Amino acid sequence: SGQVLRSIVNYLIGSEVNAVGLSASDGGLIRARKFKPTVDGKSVDIGYVGEVDEINPMILETLITEGFLPVISPVATDKYGVGFNINADLVAAAVGGALRADSVLFLTDVDGIYRAWPDKSSLITEISIDELKQIAPSFADGMIPKVKAAISAIDSGAFSVRIANGTDLASVLDALDNQGGTLVSA
Repeated sequence: SGQVLRSIVNYLIGSEVNAVGLSASDGGLIRARKFKPTVDGKSVDIGYVGEVDEINPMILETLITEGFLPVISPVATDKYGVGFNINADLVAAAVGGALRADSVLFLTDVDGIYRAWPDKSSLITEISIDELKQIAPSFADGMIPKVKAAISAIDSGAFSVRIANGTDLASVLDALDNQGGTLVSA
């Protein structure tokens, strides 16, 4: 996580972006709790995997106000100082929600959310959060984390989410211009 964070921050700085790298626990940004999934009705210990317990966006608000672009590694600690890796999409969802972002962008390896993957003609270009919640149980493995993160971001305060293809520069540029992919609105 630290090596990837440093590479991203260094690239941004080299591109004249005033970036600063943080772990999710820095400045009290995120407090983690251990994630214990339930399998066959029993709680399972999967190691140092966490989920967002609390978020305090004050450090981000301060950095953004001062002209910095925060880049966040999804590693946070619990109240005892134990470190946990949290799914990066869920950290982004929590941050976007806490900042009441106009839009949160999730990049993936497909063009957006599909009603019937792999049928490319089933791409959903726009969907309400209520409809997404209704159809979410029908999605296959790869899209489930993105859909959960989109729902979490809006439920926690973001106004919209766009899911787009991050492997294609034109798609990324379109998404940054509020076009393409799938738009999920509150």
